[in-house]
Parts: sequence; C-alpha cells; structure tokens
Amino acid sequence: MALAFSLPLIMTAKAQEVYRMESAPAAVMLRTNTLYDLALSPNVGIEVQTDIGLAWQLDYVGAWWNSRESNRYFSSYAFQTEIRYYLDSDIRPMPYKGQHIGVYGQMATYDFEFGGKGYMSRNLDKSFGIGLSYGCSFAIGRRWNLDLTIGYGWFHSTYDVYHPDGLGGYEYDESHKRNYFVPTKLEASLVWLLNGTNQLKNKKNGRHRK
Repeated sequence: MALAFSLPLIMTAKAQEVYRMESAPAAVMLRTNTLYDLALSPNVGIEVQTDIGLAWQLDYVGAWWNSRESNRYFSSYAFQTEIRYYLDSDIRPMPYKGQHIGVYGQMATYDFEFGGKGYMSRNLDKSFGIGLSYGCSFAIGRRWNLDLTIGYGWFHSTYDVYHPDGLGGYEYDESHKRNYFVPTKLEASLVWLLNGTNQLKNKKNGRHRK
C-alpha cells in the first residue's frame, strides 16, 4: 500500500527533474572578432544559445579614422545578425562547441578615401547582404572559446564616388550600384561565457572539471 502511494510521488519527482534539465536557461556570451580588431575596427557582439541547438548572434562594428590633411578617411559602421545551428548539440551540453552552420544578414555604411578618390555609402539600406556560414568553436578556457567562421553570400552596395576639390571640400563624381557573390564573413572571434563554464579535462587523471 505504501509503495502504491509513493510511486506517483517518485514519478512526479523524476518528471520535475527531467523538466528542469530540459528547460535549462540559455547560454549567453559576449564576443569580439579579433580580425576586425587588428584592422582597427572595434567590434562587439552577443550570442544566445538555446537548448535545441540553435543560437542567435548580433554584432556591431564601428570605426572612424581620418587625416584631413592628406585626405584619408576610413570610417564605417555595420550590423550583422546570424542564426546558427550547432551540429553536436544533441550530444554536448551548453555552452555548445564544435561545428556549426548558419544563415546571416548584414547592413553597413562606409566612407573610404585614400588621397585622391573617395567611396561613400551613406545609409544602412544602401549596403546589405545575406549569406551562409560554416565554422567551428573550441574551448580555450573555463569561460573562453575561440570561434572560427567563414561565410559566403550576396552583397549589394549603392555608393557615391567623390574627390577633393583642393579648397577643403569635395566634389561629387558619380554613383554606382554593385552586386557581389563573394566571401562576406571571416571570423576568428574570442568568446567570453557570461553564464555556464566549459568542461575541461584534467591532464593528471583524465577527469573532467568545470
């Protein structure tokens, strides 16, 4: 009789335990693409991973460098968002690592001038694109990952061409519209885990540690 009454309680407790495991909070992390950093284009991004293997990313890149005396400008800001799927998510806990595939979108403005001729795309709706990505993420510490990604896709840009007028101003030359099918994403991102830690193998006894 006691077993009959206790069995539903045991099953309820087990169900609650499974539910807690399946409804674990999302993994959140900050990221920066070191390739952009080396190109003097500061950037920051956020990634949110879910317990079904999907992750959402949003990145911002901004730079403003100029030398008016030599008519050299390098300014840009851009946004990029991506939905990716981690291929090993069914056998690995969050935060996910390993191979991933994704689809991404980009929007950008820019103003580049190198002494004699400048190229300017003024608004985010003038330069944009979409693409497919493939990459792999590696644990390099308890709270650090290295993410390597490449993407190929379509990018459209409407831009103006101008030149210095010799009086401190600029003259408009012409406008162009271009469509490109090229690699549009290249990442070597350093990722900081805000919640959760990687399981690292202890070199002495082969056990995993958090």
